[in-house]
Amino acid sequence: MDKAELRGQLQTIKNNYALVQAGILFLAQPDALAKFDEYSLLFSEHPEAKKFLYIRYVLESDELLKLATNQLRKSVLRNCIKEMFELVKRYGLETDKIKLLRATPWYQFLRMVRNSLSHDFYLRYSEQDLKLLPITWSGLTLTAAMDDSELAMAGFLTRVKILELMDNVISEVVTY
Repeated sequence: MDKAELRGQLQTIKNNYALVQAGILFLAQPDALAKFDEYSLLFSEHPEAKKFLYIRYVLESDELLKLATNQLRKSVLRNCIKEMFELVKRYGLETDKIKLLRATPWYQFLRMVRNSLSHDFYLRYSEQDLKLLPITWSGLTLTAAMDDSELAMAGFLTRVKILELMDNVISEVVTY
């Protein structure tokens, strides 16, 4: 994989994350249920429509919508961070630049966050991880005291910080 292909794939991952955040913004609007009904009419006769239009019930309840969009955010975050890390790792291995990448301020942070997201959003450090701690990236520090605790999103790994991390990876990984 060359740098241009890597950059494109990483940008696509970031775009996917941002698109879901934008989609959730639309879902949270007061007229979302009416808009759903209006737009559904346009393709309600399509055979696939019945397979997913059932989800309307979520829009009928603020509580259900909040729960569903929170789970959607988590799922997309998990997928995007895992994909990003795996692409970076693969690029590093394929180009023999893995040692350089591992030395960046964001690589181990990204790896440990990816591991946390893969394990129900809990930080669970290996013995090797504990030797690397504390790890700080952009004012956020992962410490040994955080072992076996939930990765904080509010006030720590916020959506703004996630996008910053993605931007940091995209801009720096292609310099190696």
